[in-house]
Amino acid sequence: MSLLGRFCRSISGNVGMIFALAIIPLVLAAGMAIDMVRINQVKSVLQAAADAAALGGGASTRPTNEEIIQIAQNYIDMSNTAEVVSELKDVTITNDAATGAFKVEFVGTMPTSFMHLAGISSVDIPVSSEVTRGSGAPLELVLSLDNTASMSGTKMDTLKIAAKNLATMVLEAGGEAKVGIVPFNDYVNVGLDKRGESWLTIGAESTYPYCYNDYPNRTQCTQTSSTCYSDGIPYTCYGETCADWGDPVEHCSTYTNAWAGCVASREPPYNTRIDDAIVNNYDGLVNYWCSRAITDLTDVKADVMANIDAMFVSGNTFIPGGLLWGWNMLTAEAPLTRAKTATEMADARGKKALVLMTDGANTLYEASNGATWGVHWSCPDASYCDTTNTLTADLCTNIKADGILLYTVLFDVTDPAIETLLRNCATDPTMSYVASDNAALLSAFNGIGSSLSQIRLSK
Repeated sequence: MSLLGRFCRSISGNVGMIFALAIIPLVLAAGMAIDMVRINQVKSVLQAAADAAALGGGASTRPTNEEIIQIAQNYIDMSNTAEVVSELKDVTITNDAATGAFKVEFVGTMPTSFMHLAGISSVDIPVSSEVTRGSGAPLELVLSLDNTASMSGTKMDTLKIAAKNLATMVLEAGGEAKVGIVPFNDYVNVGLDKRGESWLTIGAESTYPYCYNDYPNRTQCTQTSSTCYSDGIPYTCYGETCADWGDPVEHCSTYTNAWAGCVASREPPYNTRIDDAIVNNYDGLVNYWCSRAITDLTDVKADVMANIDAMFVSGNTFIPGGLLWGWNMLTAEAPLTRAKTATEMADARGKKALVLMTDGANTLYEASNGATWGVHWSCPDASYCDTTNTLTADLCTNIKADGILLYTVLFDVTDPAIETLLRNCATDPTMSYVASDNAALLSAFNGIGSSLSQIRLSK
């Protein structure tokens, strides 16, 4: 047989030739499988970054759309996406205040390891994440805030920031939301516009001459100091001692005995209830002073912000007043009537919430001044304040029984008794916060805001 014939008939080496021809697609297929595994891994990293950015932006309380979007962008920038992709592109961040939706989208470009053998040097991996703020159901929120003298300085400054952050989160979360403010100290100020309401009885007001003596010719005077107390907090107060006071000089003018908006507690058992106000009126206290007037439920953010900024510190602590008027504000019946009825709220699957914040224990108790029940006096000993603590606990029980979510925030206090009282007051122990400093107070209010505005991943 010729050499050519033998070559044509030979089968030795065919397997090697076939293997050599098949190895290329086999290697390419294996390499592509490895790249596909990498794509899934990279997609998980990118999705985590998108979720974090959406949650961060969606939970932001910054006042402008640009600032909120920048928050989300910062989350993207701080993520570890640069370790797995060569480029992030087509980054789109949208904030729909009307629906409460906040969306983050981008594309990551991943270099391939084996697919470039088939001419595919990189793969684009798109991801998106969307959070929804609010359920669309109505929400009524009242902030009952301690405005007593012990809240002076940076404590009040921080409270204003925290309260505005929380109100912003609720009002901008989408859906039908309203916020009210109840500042409290010795009493609650219901506002001078309530004059003439059928649930309010105001004592006699009058203007009369008033004279006092000054001693401008006093001599050999020395200043003396002593320890005084305001809302249980000691401070140095000063007086004057003179060897010769000289002749007095009389100054006379007129003084008006007027109602400034303060209301007394109602006589038991109505001091733990809010019903029947038309028959069993609240007494307007003439010639008494109290905190900033309440802000009734509203969806106008500017009004809420302005009234929080206008709060000021003075007086002593009577926590039941903040609880009772917060409860009143969340109830449709008189004295305050802007709230939805319980039936309306249930039908709409909405919720009512009260946030009580204080920086200390009760320092006042309620009794009669001879003419009016419900005047608040400094506790001469602990037993008197114990009755106020019992009243506080009873009000908390009744508020929760009325279907209202009750949050409590204790600020800069280490007294275990008041901590226990407020923890038991809350709807659930997880809804009671203890803030030891300004940063913790901001965090507590932001946590409540996130809970109430129902920020959640939706897509």
